[in-house]
Amino acid sequence: MKKSLLLLTALFFTFNIFAQSDDDLFGSDDDFFGDDGIEEVADVSAKTDLSKGVLFDTGSIKVGGSLNAGISTNTILWGPDNEDLGDNIHNTTFTPDLSAMLSVDARPTETLRMYTKFGFAYPFEDKATTELKFTPVDFGFGLPKLQFATSAETSITNWFKLKELFTDFSVKDTAFFRFGIHTVTWGAGYFFSPVSDMINSSSIDPENPEKQVDGSLNLRTQVVFPGTQNCLWFYVIPSTNFNNQTAESYARDTALAGKADILIGNWELGLGGLWKYHNAPKAMLTATGSLKKISFFGEFVYSYGALSEWQKNTDWDDKTNIFQATAGFSYYWKDPKLTLAAQYYFEGNDVDFSKKISLYGHNVALMANKGELFKNPDLSLSLFAMANFGHKDATIDDIIEMYPEAAQYATKEQLESAAKEASGLMPSLTANLMLRYSPVKDMSFGLGPALSFKDFETNPTVSFKLSATLGGGKF
Repeated sequence: MKKSLLLLTALFFTFNIFAQSDDDLFGSDDDFFGDDGIEEVADVSAKTDLSKGVLFDTGSIKVGGSLNAGISTNTILWGPDNEDLGDNIHNTTFTPDLSAMLSVDARPTETLRMYTKFGFAYPFEDKATTELKFTPVDFGFGLPKLQFATSAETSITNWFKLKELFTDFSVKDTAFFRFGIHTVTWGAGYFFSPVSDMINSSSIDPENPEKQVDGSLNLRTQVVFPGTQNCLWFYVIPSTNFNNQTAESYARDTALAGKADILIGNWELGLGGLWKYHNAPKAMLTATGSLKKISFFGEFVYSYGALSEWQKNTDWDDKTNIFQATAGFSYYWKDPKLTLAAQYYFEGNDVDFSKKISLYGHNVALMANKGELFKNPDLSLSLFAMANFGHKDATIDDIIEMYPEAAQYATKEQLESAAKEASGLMPSLTANLMLRYSPVKDMSFGLGPALSFKDFETNPTVSFKLSATLGGGKF
């Protein structure tokens, strides 16, 4: 796997090192749950007071993390619904960023590892109530508002985040196991990765691709073939619904997945699939490699049936063939310190009309980063742009699927109006340009314009952004 590891490392190095040195557009200092930069804090064989509580006598603990501290503002200069510049300046949004991520990597023996990663983010709020109350429900899209009785529970808002919690162990240096909550890095894509989305519980944020996505609870097994650079991966993704489930129903809600990695020349190919009872089975293919120092990557996913089809009917007949495909490249010029990455993504799955953003259809993302602007190492310039060319009209059935109560309380005319309004929710283009200046090592400032089109028939929204990074970093 050495060559494949070198290829993947080169791709990561291209983006990560340049982004750290030039504070790129995607906000390395805004990355709440990004890479933790773990550093080993002591020698394995050290016999100090720390070894009694912090270090194992037969192993070690690696401790690391990151702290982000900064502020940002966003001012709409002009938009279809915001044409008064004075009002827009008055309504400028101000967003503080104060967050931290900590990780502990313990290795008590050569074959056992225990790892956890968790984080905190400002504001630190705790909401709790036990009384019964009536909460208004707004269907949206012009549908009537209703009130339903709901029982609120004690909850902690998302200022705390458990990112990963797992243990590694092995058998005879051939089979390697991991059990717990962890991110699965099946995919090869940078801005989009339909392959990784098969198991992970969140998708890549194209505007912040270095931010680690959320994993899922699973048991992973890796089998290495001696004398080769090929391996097999097996996953058991159990159900997380433990409420009154029988053993049979729990087994039906458990998914199985597998993948084979094969190295052919300078290219690494991955072939696998995922199966879950009464859900769309999936097959996938990945490829990574390089040609003349340009890194290329691609993914393909085939699903038998859409999610909505399986929810309505679990029979195997009359299901739609669903395709997802993506391909991209990246290149880094050491002189003049220029990074370029681009990716195309086709999403053939159903549109979720409840969301303001959908990747249905054709998508293109582009990133360019120029360091040492005007030969000044304290200046950098970053560009990000993403376009969506998909469109799918919503139907009355789509609205009822989002809001089942609407079938009883809304009129046919209201449902038709809601479907028409929902059909135009997909954005077409977003782009922003950011100039960054770092007068001192632990402080940087950024400014630049942003442009956003909701669709090709609507005038764009133009805004101006300011940001400041105040200390923080990795440790």
